[in-house]
Amino acid sequence: MGTRTYYPLLLALIAPAACGGESDPPAPIERQLEVVVRTDAASDAQCPHGGSVVHAGLDRNENGALDEDEIAESTPQCQDEDDAPDDDDDTPDDPPETLVRVDDEPAGEACDDGGAAVRSGPDENGNGVLDEEEVAATEYVCDDALLTRMVAEPPGERCASDGIAFQVGRDTDGDGELGDAEVEWTEVECSDVIQRDVAVTSAEDLALLVDIRAIHGALSIRDTSIASVELPALAHVGGRLTVSGNAALTSLSLPALADVGRSLAVHDNAELVRVDLTGLVQIGGELHLSENPALAAIDLPALRKVDDEILVRGNAALEEIELRMFDRLDDVVIQGNASLTDVVVRVSPLDDLSTQAGRVTLLDNPKLASAELAAESFQGVNVVRNASLQKITIESDRITGDVNVQEAPALDVAWLLTAAESFADHLEIGGTLYVAAPLSELWFGIEQRGLVAGGLVLQGTRIERFERSVAHVRGNVTFRGNPNLGYFEVEQVGGGLTLDDNDALGNFNVRDDGHLGGDVYVVGNDRLQHMAGLQWTRSVGGHLTISGNASLIRPAMVALEHVGGNVSVGSNPALEHLDLSKLRTIDGDLMVSGTAMTAWSGLDALEWIWGTAWIVGNPDLGTIDLLALQHVGGFFAIRENSQLRRVGLDALSHADLDITANPSLPACVVDALFERVDGSHRQEGNGERCP
Repeated sequence: MGTRTYYPLLLALIAPAACGGESDPPAPIERQLEVVVRTDAASDAQCPHGGSVVHAGLDRNENGALDEDEIAESTPQCQDEDDAPDDDDDTPDDPPETLVRVDDEPAGEACDDGGAAVRSGPDENGNGVLDEEEVAATEYVCDDALLTRMVAEPPGERCASDGIAFQVGRDTDGDGELGDAEVEWTEVECSDVIQRDVAVTSAEDLALLVDIRAIHGALSIRDTSIASVELPALAHVGGRLTVSGNAALTSLSLPALADVGRSLAVHDNAELVRVDLTGLVQIGGELHLSENPALAAIDLPALRKVDDEILVRGNAALEEIELRMFDRLDDVVIQGNASLTDVVVRVSPLDDLSTQAGRVTLLDNPKLASAELAAESFQGVNVVRNASLQKITIESDRITGDVNVQEAPALDVAWLLTAAESFADHLEIGGTLYVAAPLSELWFGIEQRGLVAGGLVLQGTRIERFERSVAHVRGNVTFRGNPNLGYFEVEQVGGGLTLDDNDALGNFNVRDDGHLGGDVYVVGNDRLQHMAGLQWTRSVGGHLTISGNASLIRPAMVALEHVGGNVSVGSNPALEHLDLSKLRTIDGDLMVSGTAMTAWSGLDALEWIWGTAWIVGNPDLGTIDLLALQHVGGFFAIRENSQLRRVGLDALSHADLDITANPSLPACVVDALFERVDGSHRQEGNGERCP
């Protein structure tokens, strides 16, 4: 015989409001439904090795039992084959009892209007209680949705003049409409102020609201066939305002609406052309305007305060958006608006001395031509994949995060200016300024001292000279693939420096404090003949790579004493001099290859290489002189230097030497070196042995 458990499910219902006037919201009253649970033995088809089935549902006929037509969820609890009774076992163990626990489930993802969580499982420890670790399954029995409909309330006993009656009840038949038999209670509003949430489902509902001045709850207009929404008197919505999924809606006009207490969302209205919110001053939550493909204009001239995110996305016909706020602005995302050409986001001071904005993102707006962003402080700026963008202006004193401008093939000018009302003499970016676009001008203003940034990346620009722009970069500086860049200047760099594939680069100047904290990577700059811009650098914290620079004659890092990583000098066919005369220690490897040197010079002071050393493939090199070198941590390879005749390693007492394929180097010279230096040695393919 099955067991029965009863569980009270509480609904908070709204008591009828007093008629006439702006009364306080009504106090909730409690109504009670029952969730009934029944456990039956499982059939062989349900559980081949035995078990039970837990059924649950609402006790709609209030007879205290779960009838067959009331079952909403069924969960088998089956025994494993190993736990099933054995026919040959005279004293089989009884399987654990199946227990059920019913917990209240608040409104949320599992149940829109609340309900119950029915949890079941075997009582493995035999304590008669379903513990958390014993729960094998959870099913949800959700309460019937609460529906509301509006009807006119004529003058009479409940209202002295016309009013609105809100009829409320549960959708017991599940048809999505509140039938006359489903009405459980009625609230009446007799004034032009409504204290409750309002859901508009028809043009008739809308007509009842035409003279309403304030709705203290939420207002939703969803999934209707209404063609036009006009509420000329409505000045206040205390909760959320949502207009969504109205397939025939072409116009939304709320000209008197001054404030929305929580979020305002207008989305997924396929035919909506125009939104009139000319009186709107503030929104207490988010502003979302999205997926309204016909929306060509939205009027927000008075809007000055939005407390949460602003999202403008997927409005294919929208041509411009202008947001002018006071004091504060949260994140702004303007994305995927196919016709958008102009964006203005400006925060001005009113009550506060400074203005602050969150992160502004302009993404995938293919016709966006101009963007203007202004606030004393931004959390970040992200401008990506705006194919027609020609100019962007950012007025700010401080951007705490990154400024990222990428994939804007038409971008010509970017202005980074201090805020108009500010006394600051430079713009500070806490993150990285990353510009990967073919702009010809990155301007910081006449009166500014320059930029202070966490990092700097210029990639694929058409800038010819970049100077008097950057005062201090705390992180890395990267110039990559800028074909017109002939000269740049950065006053101070705290991280690394990357110069990669800048075809016209002939000179640069980095006024560091003597130390570059990251890697120095100078590769593929065809016109660069020297690196005198690093002549004052005494140490490099990471790797030093100088490679593939077709015209490089000498590095000219004459003050460099220490490198914290590898040193690699390779494939610089014009290189005649290493010019690292003060370098004493290399914490990583040394690689010198593909140079035009005929005589070794420029590493006169090098004493310690903590990694390996490679001197390979230098076709004209006749001598190697590392006269101060005392230690090599790994093996030392000297290979394929066809003109090499002499190796000078006078201070080296121990190393694993691999000297091969140097046909002009006499083998006896190598033998003599092997005799003087302890270690494991190998030679092969060198010159003939001495007589």
